Amino acid sequence: MSIKGSKRFTSLSSRLTSKIQEHSEESFPPDAHKTLRRFAMREAADFLRINQNTFRHYVSTLSDKIPTGELDKSNRRYFTLEEIHQIQEVLFREGKIEAKDHPRRTSTERCQIITCFNLKGGSAKTSTVVNTAQLMAARGYRVLLVELDSQASLTNMFGITPELDPDLPTSYDMIRYKDPVPAREVIRRTYFPGIDLIPGSMNIMEFEFETALSFRNPGATGMFHTRIAAALESVQQDYDIILFDTPPQLSFAVIASLFASNGVLIPLNASMLDVMSLASFLRMAGELMTVVESYAPDHGFDFVKILITRYEATDQPQVQMASFLRTVLGASVMPVEFVKSTAIGDAANTKQTVFEVEPRDINRKTYDRVIESISRICDEIELEMHKSWGRTDGA
Repeated sequence: MSIKGSKRFTSLSSRLTSKIQEHSEESFPPDAHKTLRRFAMREAADFLRINQNTFRHYVSTLSDKIPTGELDKSNRRYFTLEEIHQIQEVLFREGKIEAKDHPRRTSTERCQIITCFNLKGGSAKTSTVVNTAQLMAARGYRVLLVELDSQASLTNMFGITPELDPDLPTSYDMIRYKDPVPAREVIRRTYFPGIDLIPGSMNIMEFEFETALSFRNPGATGMFHTRIAAALESVQQDYDIILFDTPPQLSFAVIASLFASNGVLIPLNASMLDVMSLASFLRMAGELMTVVESYAPDHGFDFVKILITRYEATDQPQVQMASFLRTVLGASVMPVEFVKSTAIGDAANTKQTVFEVEPRDINRKTYDRVIESISRICDEIELEMHKSWGRTDGA
C-alpha cells in the first residue's frame, strides 16, 4: 500500500530523533558542562613550541614566577591550559619567547578572518574548524568561531544545544535586518580557554529569506554582503583569528562571510567527483564575488588554500589525486593533509575532540598521527598569518 511521503519522512525523522536524543543524553546529559582535561608536560611543551627539556628547566628555575602544574600518583606533571597560557606570557616577558613567535597580534597586525567552506558535503569542514581552532587556542591565539551552518554541528561540539535553548542568541540575531543584536551580546565563552563562540541554529535560514526580500528595497537595509563584516567590526580587536564554519551551499550568509574574510580555507576530499565539484564551485564563487567586489573594489584575500581531508596514505587513488591537485594548483594546495582517523570519529560520538580525550584511551600511534596532522595544518595557517602580519618568518 502506498503511504504519503510526508508521513514516511515524518515517521522516520521522529524515530531517529528520539533515539539520537537518548544517546546524546546518555553520553552528554543536557545539564552537563564540558570541561577540559589537564595536559602532560610533553603536550604543554608542544603548545609552547619549546623543547621538553627546556620547558622542564623553566618549571624548575622559574617556579616562583610560573605555575608548576600538578603531580599525579606516578610523579608526572600536568598543567591546565590556563596555566600553560600564563607560563607563555611570563616566558614572553622574560625574553624566552621572541616577539615574532608570540601568538598575540600587535595593534598594527590585523585580525586574521578565515572562511572555511566547500559546496560539497562531507568534506570535514566542521572537523577542520574545531580541531585547528582548539590547537591554535592551545598555542595562545585568541580565537572566535562563528557558526553559519543551520545544522549547528560546531555549536553542538562545544556543548551548546540550540534546540534546548530557544532564547539563545545566535549568528542570525547578529545579522538579522530588524533590530540586530550586538556581536558582543551574542558571543559565548566556551569551556576551552582562548575560544569564544557565536552559536548557530536553524534560524540562520531566515537570513536567506530576509535578504531575498531586501532586494525589493535595497536602500532601506544596506547591502547584505556587508552585514557580517559590520557586525564583527567592534569585536575584532579582541581576537587574533576569527573562523567561520559554513554550510555546504553558496548562501547569502556564506557570501557575506567571504566578504568579511581576508583568508579562505577549502577542505576537499581527494576524489575525482569532489575535485570536479570544486571546479564548478570555484567558478560560481568567482562570478558571485565579482558582483560583490564591484561594490568594494579594494576587497581581497591574503590567501586561498585547499586542504586535502580524510586522507589515507595507503589509498592509492587518493595519493594520485592529491598529486594531481598539487601539480595543477601548486601552492594553493596545502603541503599537508588532514588524515582520516578513527580517533576523531570516536571522540565525536561523545561530542569531544582529540584534544579533550585522554591519550591513554586511544591507541598511541593513532593519537600521535592525528595530532601531528593537525599540528602541521596549524603550522601552515600560522605561516600565512605571519606573512599577512609581515613577521620575519613569513617573509
